[in-house]
Amino acid sequence: MADRPVVLLGVTGGIAAYKAAELLRGLQKAGMEVRVIMTRSATQFVGPIMFEALSGAPVRLDHVSELRNDSKITHVEDAQEADILVVAPATANTLAKMANGVADNLLTSMILAFGKTVVIAPAMNTNMWQHPATQQNVAVLRERGVFVVEPGAGELACGDYGSGRMAEPDSIVAEVKLRLQVQRKRDLRGLRVLITAGGTREPIDAVRFIGNRSSGKMGFALARAAFDRGAAVQLIEANVDMPAVPGVLQIETPTAGAMHAEVMKRLPETDILIMAAAVADYRVADGPAGGKIGKGRDEWAIGLEATTDILCDVSAHHQGQFLVGFAAEYGLEGLGRARSKMEHKQLDMIVFNDISRSDIGFDSDYNEVRILTRESEVLVDKAPKETIAEIILDNIAQAVRARQGETPLPA
Repeated sequence: MADRPVVLLGVTGGIAAYKAAELLRGLQKAGMEVRVIMTRSATQFVGPIMFEALSGAPVRLDHVSELRNDSKITHVEDAQEADILVVAPATANTLAKMANGVADNLLTSMILAFGKTVVIAPAMNTNMWQHPATQQNVAVLRERGVFVVEPGAGELACGDYGSGRMAEPDSIVAEVKLRLQVQRKRDLRGLRVLITAGGTREPIDAVRFIGNRSSGKMGFALARAAFDRGAAVQLIEANVDMPAVPGVLQIETPTAGAMHAEVMKRLPETDILIMAAAVADYRVADGPAGGKIGKGRDEWAIGLEATTDILCDVSAHHQGQFLVGFAAEYGLEGLGRARSKMEHKQLDMIVFNDISRSDIGFDSDYNEVRILTRESEVLVDKAPKETIAEIILDNIAQAVRARQGETPLPA
């Protein structure tokens, strides 16, 4: 990849096309060279001359010859020369074409010829976005490795209020920067990474359970980032409602017992274990009741017993794997408990996050963590969980390669 990444920016025919100009400027300010491809319908919303003036390069258009000035085929050569392709706005029509391999214009032909990272920022009416066909198309694209910058909610051009508005240009720029950063990193290739995510639930009866608020977003971000860096990734998840992570083997373990069994089963074939899941500390002592316990009593006492501490069992049986734990503590005074946990469970690293704050952690797309080892402490300021995941993996990769006596792989 060149020092100045080349971005192909596909602009399709929606009212949000005007935002693509702001996105182009944001990408340029981030140090990227931008080349624009417009669909025929996009030119009805915004003129190509504006993008040519801003980018300093000819805009690729459907009605212009497929041959470049150097007599090379546009959709093939431009695809080979670029580092990343961004479609913003991505209309429902273009999403459908992408999902079904339709190549009836220059942009969709270029998408098929592009073998690197693709980022899309959908924009459309709320009903169109929520339609099962659109959601299925987006799911298909995600499974193929396309990164989706979810649309936001707000007032739309049609006057409706709801989801479907294209994400803000700053958010799209951040995703592009992240994807380009990941492309440069292959420092986990050849390593086997096992990650846990979500929150386990311990049944009380057929409908009730003891659980927690973990969404699994942090674990899923780690899984996606580790796979992008070249690792073979297995993700043991508990009660997570998120799209599948392309390339990652996912195993559902709803309870602490099920998660413990899967972790111990897969540990021997693992190089790095990252326990990001929130595992229940207790379960019903006599097991869950059959059926549903009916209402009709003022008090209801439930006896609890401790679940197996997965990391304690891992530390007793591991064979040199690099072990990473997470410590969700209430307030900064929990830092001491996190350090004690790291020592007691013989962990190589523990990630502390403060769950007393409502702006990070559980259910949030953001986090702020401290990465603790026996020799160091690194504060990672509030950032999207995808960014936090990259920084955590930076530290893990450096420590693992140092342990192996290897020079860290180039970023």
